Amino acid sequence: MALAVSVRFDFLDDKGKTSFTKLRVPTGFSIAQYAEFGIAMAQFIANISSCQVTNGSVTFGIDLSGLGMKTVAGVLADVAQKGYFAFASAVTGFKKRLRIPTFDEAKTVAGSDGIDTVDAGIAAFTTAMTNGIVVTAGTIQPSTERGQDLTALSDAREVFLKHTG
Repeated sequence: MALAVSVRFDFLDDKGKTSFTKLRVPTGFSIAQYAEFGIAMAQFIANISSCQVTNGSVTFGIDLSGLGMKTVAGVLADVAQKGYFAFASAVTGFKKRLRIPTFDEAKTVAGSDGIDTVDAGIAAFTTAMTNGIVVTAGTIQPSTERGQDLTALSDAREVFLKHTG
């Protein structure tokens, strides 16, 4: 199933508050064409908004339904229970931080909120984040928002955040 592509535009008002809007567009175009569309649409939006348009991004959906990873959530799954990971980058001082919702508590060190980094699943995730995943004709490695390679896991712990929706 081809999922629609999302183009997101971020806004900043004079009070420092942020907001965004998303547009869905058809699949089948090149990345360059989506970028060209995004730049043109950002100008149209800027012309009718008094906010500053600060960023645009394109998101491609990936249909995971046929992979059979997990067909239903676990009985104790809770999106407020998260695994927090921070990765150092190739440039000192820049990090990539992310939280994985419904983190499996069995993957924490007993008696602490620290994540067991020697657990096979955690180690595989950490390796994929720092070394990338081999795909046809190359390797895709996660990076910071500025495109800097991730080099090492610097923090991993379980956190609890309130539900957002």
